[in-house]
Amino acid sequence: MYNKLQEYYKRLSKQSWLRSLLYGLTVGFSAMSIASLALLRTEENYFWIPILIGVGVTAATTVGLYFLRFKPSEKNVVRKVDDLGLKERILTMKAFENDNSYIAQRQRADALAALGTVNAKLLSVAVNTSLIITASVCALGGTGLTVITANPAIRQELQETIDQIVEEPPIEYEVTYEAGEGGLIDGDMFQIIVHGGDGEGVMAEAEEEYIFVEWSDGVKTPYRVDKNVTSSFTVTAIFQYSENSDEEDDDGAGEEPSDKPGEEEEGEPQPSDKPGDPTDEPPSDEQQAGGRYEPQNQIRDGETYYGDEYEDAFNEAMEEVSQDGDLEDGQKDIIGDYFGAIQH
Repeated sequence: MYNKLQEYYKRLSKQSWLRSLLYGLTVGFSAMSIASLALLRTEENYFWIPILIGVGVTAATTVGLYFLRFKPSEKNVVRKVDDLGLKERILTMKAFENDNSYIAQRQRADALAALGTVNAKLLSVAVNTSLIITASVCALGGTGLTVITANPAIRQELQETIDQIVEEPPIEYEVTYEAGEGGLIDGDMFQIIVHGGDGEGVMAEAEEEYIFVEWSDGVKTPYRVDKNVTSSFTVTAIFQYSENSDEEDDDGAGEEPSDKPGEEEEGEPQPSDKPGDPTDEPPSDEQQAGGRYEPQNQIRDGETYYGDEYEDAFNEAMEEVSQDGDLEDGQKDIIGDYFGAIQH
């Protein structure tokens, strides 16, 4: 019986070797690619090393997978043959191979007769399409990288491209400038600075009645530029209320006597400077009314008050107006209004 199954076994064995080879090529070309990438940094043309690695890995993987995973067993062959339409005759024959009963012998004879009607070529040697595609891609990548490894110019250009792709992002720090009570910050208060870089300048400006003292980290100048930054930090501008402004206001309010002639300090009586005044007592409320002693209210000799002269002139004018019959009522009114305006 087993001689009859040898032809089927060979067909299945070819299929198993093919599957093992495709897996082996996939692994071998992958190893070749890794070796080629590792040799990109070398100045020598060691392109033969990836080739040797690829061949060795492919051979070891193929043989190992065949004997450990894909080698067809006798049971697998029987099942494959029954799948050709023998309806488990061969499997039954295998189960009763040590049975010499009449029924078992008749079953074996029937199975062998049915096996002779089945062609071994019906067992197709087929593999998974996805496995073929995967092996092809790995072969293309491994071969291409090996060729690049053999060309110094291409190897250098590719290495620079890889370095740019895998380059680590720069380390960045956050720097914050804050203003305390009584001031503000002129400049970018929140800055992102790369490791070892310099920040932008900022100015701490004090508000009215405040002065700048220092930054919270001890910097004494209001303008600062942080250089060679290696960590994130936050600093605050400290301001102080200025007491000098209040002292200046207090010193300048009502302490110095006026140098202008005729001006007097509030609340203190002054003797009269009017010539011929027999007393140094301050003028009465009636004398002070209307600004009697203001220089602009004196006429002629600079001492006579215009109000005294006005009364005499007004009385004389009114007498003449009343005696002169040639003046009309409107003209009399005009003269009266004129003297009234002078009085005010």
